[in-house]
Amino acid sequence: MDEAEFRDRQIWVRAFYGFDPEGAGFIGFTHESQRTTMMDKMRDGDLVLIYGAVDSLTQTDLQRQALGFLEIKLEACTDLERLSRESQAWKIERNFQDRWTYGVKVRRAWRVTNRVHIKTIAPNSYHPDFRFERTTKAKLLEPEEARRALSHQVMQINVFGEPAIPESVLANGTLEQVLSPSKGIPPAFGERTSSVVDGENYVYMMRFSGGASFLLGRTSYDDGQALVKVGRSNDPIRRLSEINVGFPERSLENWGLANTQMFPNGDAAHTVEDRIKADFDRLFQSEGGEFFTGDFESIQTQFESVCIASLPHILGAPGKAKGVK
Repeated sequence: MDEAEFRDRQIWVRAFYGFDPEGAGFIGFTHESQRTTMMDKMRDGDLVLIYGAVDSLTQTDLQRQALGFLEIKLEACTDLERLSRESQAWKIERNFQDRWTYGVKVRRAWRVTNRVHIKTIAPNSYHPDFRFERTTKAKLLEPEEARRALSHQVMQINVFGEPAIPESVLANGTLEQVLSPSKGIPPAFGERTSSVVDGENYVYMMRFSGGASFLLGRTSYDDGQALVKVGRSNDPIRRLSEINVGFPERSLENWGLANTQMFPNGDAAHTVEDRIKADFDRLFQSEGGEFFTGDFESIQTQFESVCIASLPHILGAPGKAKGVK
C-alpha cells in the first residue's frame, strides 16, 4: 500500500479499559470540547484502534494490548443513546456518570484475534509524550503504523445501536481484507458435470430501489444515498431474478438493473468488474463484497467511464437497463 490509500480512511489509536462495542456503540469524550476537536479532525469511515489502558480497571492480561477497531460514523450522540443497560450499570457502579457522556457513533467493529502489544503496531504514537492525547481524545497513527494495523487478524462483531448483522455474514481475516471489496470469481471453462463455454459476458450494476437507508439502517445514511451491487454474468436479467428471489412477491422494494456493458468473453468482463470495484472502493463507501453506497449520479458516471475506457473500440455507452423489474 502507498500513503495515498490512507487519505480517505485515517486510523487513530485510543486507550480504554476494554473493548465492548456490543454494549457501547460509540466513542465517548468527557468534555464536549474534546469531541468537537475530534469531529473536526475525523472523517466518516475513519478507524479507531482501541488498546487496553494501563489501569486497575483493565483486565491485567489486556493492558497495552491491541483489542479491536471501531469504524466511525461521524454523528454526535450522548452516551445514553448508545449504551446497553449492562453498560449503563457498569458506569453507575463506578460513579462514572459524568465520564464519556459526549459521543461519536460507531458503525462497525472488529475484535483483534491475535495477541499484540500496542507498541508493536504504533511505536511512535505510543510514546509517553502522546499519553494524554491517547487517553482523552485519540492519536492519529503514522502511515507505517497504519499499515501494520491493517495486517492484523480481526473478527467482526455487532455494534450496539446499529442493525444486527447475522453471524454467518460477520467478516473475519486481516483488517485490510475485511475492508476491501471482494474480488469477482474468475471465470472457469471446461468439463464439469456439464460444459461451461466462454462467450459474451456482461458487467452489470444493480440498484436497490429503497436506497441505502432502507436496507442498511435508516439512521446510517443520508436520504437518497444509493446502494448498488456490481457483478458479472452472461445473463444479467436472469441474475437479477436470482437476486430478487429472496424478497416477497409483494415487496415494495427490490433490486433493479441500472446499467450493463457487454464484453466479448468472461476474462475481459472479469477484469473490468474488478477495476470498477477498486474505483468504487476508492471513490465511494464499500459496504463489503460487491456492495457500495454513494451518490447515484456519480456512481453511474464512474461505471460508464470504466466500461467505455475498457472497450477495444468505443461502440457506444453502456446500455442503461430501463423497465427491468
